[in-house]
Amino acid sequence: MKRLSIKKTQLIITLLISAITLSSQAIAMPFALKSLNVNQTLTGMAGADLATLVMIYQPDCSWCKKQGKTLSVAFDQCRGSMNIALVGTKGNARKLKKELKHYHKHIPAFMADRKFLREIGGYQASPTTLVFNAQGELVMKKRGFIAQEKLANVMSIISKGACHL
Repeated sequence: MKRLSIKKTQLIITLLISAITLSSQAIAMPFALKSLNVNQTLTGMAGADLATLVMIYQPDCSWCKKQGKTLSVAFDQCRGSMNIALVGTKGNARKLKKELKHYHKHIPAFMADRKFLREIGGYQASPTTLVFNAQGELVMKKRGFIAQEKLANVMSIISKGACHL
């Protein structure tokens, strides 16, 4: 059996630790966008098997912040039964990151790009709520604020009854 040099062994250990660290912070979403959260990586839909609810937000959007309160409760209560994420637009990364203080600190947040906006057919107002099924297909797009009761019903449906607010 061939022995590895100390440098090669250290490199392999470093790579394994990095892989373990990255996988523990990976978020499975039906899209690939630049993350706005520190220390968050992004994977595709691999192994997710969960529907995803996304809210498009923008800086200085009072209705986004209001709907974000419901998303924060849902994120705490429904994390294992569905994915919840924020996608920021109409601002640079610095402005969008600054807005994250109004939302749950652990909700994955991303920056929209043109490709993503084209794929969802654009949007006309914030907040816009998107629902992707477990296969990553966009199945619902709702413009504007959604009251907590209605959003709770949507979450219950897409989580197959596992998410109750």
